[in-house]
Amino acid sequence: MHLRGPNNAATHRVSPYRLSREHVTHAEAIAELLAPAPREGSAAVASPAVIDHVAHCSDCWQALADLDVPDAAERVEMSSHFGCDAVRDDLFALVDLDARTIARDHGGAARHLSWCHGCRSRFAELVAVERELAAVPRWLEIGAQVREAVGRLVVRLGRAAAGLVEVPDAFVLGPAVAAAPVRGGETVAASAQSARVELGDSGVWVEVENDTADAGLSLRLLGASAEPLSVRLREVRDDGEPLVARYTLGGTEPVLVRGLWPGSFVVELHDARAVHRVRLDVGS
Repeated sequence: MHLRGPNNAATHRVSPYRLSREHVTHAEAIAELLAPAPREGSAAVASPAVIDHVAHCSDCWQALADLDVPDAAERVEMSSHFGCDAVRDDLFALVDLDARTIARDHGGAARHLSWCHGCRSRFAELVAVERELAAVPRWLEIGAQVREAVGRLVVRLGRAAAGLVEVPDAFVLGPAVAAAPVRGGETVAASAQSARVELGDSGVWVEVENDTADAGLSLRLLGASAEPLSVRLREVRDDGEPLVARYTLGGTEPVLVRGLWPGSFVVELHDARAVHRVRLDVGS
């Protein structure tokens, strides 16, 4: 079967701004195009819905090319005419926007998504992932005005290969040496050196930074706070969580938590409204 994309004149040319009324999946389109002819010597005829889908789907064009079917070279050439490369890298920036804002501020992407099945499917997957992440709680209420971050802050201290290996879900990563830590417990070859977290919805952020010079952790306030924070470091033991150190964090001057040893700890950040606890695992 001979098909042409939206920028070529052909027998089955479809306007790139009109979508098929009949929903066809990528798999269904490919299966129908590759189906053998019903009778020997006759030509296979794709349905209008499949023709419409493939004419607006760079993913299907590329799949046909990868299968090395007849006219594969032409299909590879046609995939470049869809203009997906100019849109795909910026899809993540549209995830939190409503349709009206996308149409107003990102007209090119909006027009492309209105007809390109491949990019629209990819964008829908990004939106679904972001919604799933947003639905997962990042802080757990473990007592009256006491919240604990979901996940652990795992740090590796020392002068060689030191850094943040794992961060809780509520944290935002800072600069990395070569690769960023991954939420969920995966360990990477190199680590980020800093991360920050907002204390609830207070607008007050605390930055945690690896301090290689003193083999410790530096804590700094990044937002305006009505009063200083009390920082308490507790060691997690079988018989409880005894207090190890206490600091006062205020203004823009950092405090340095030094002298940590391999083990499990809890960092408590006390403000006027609540206590925010972060589990801390230290490795050498």
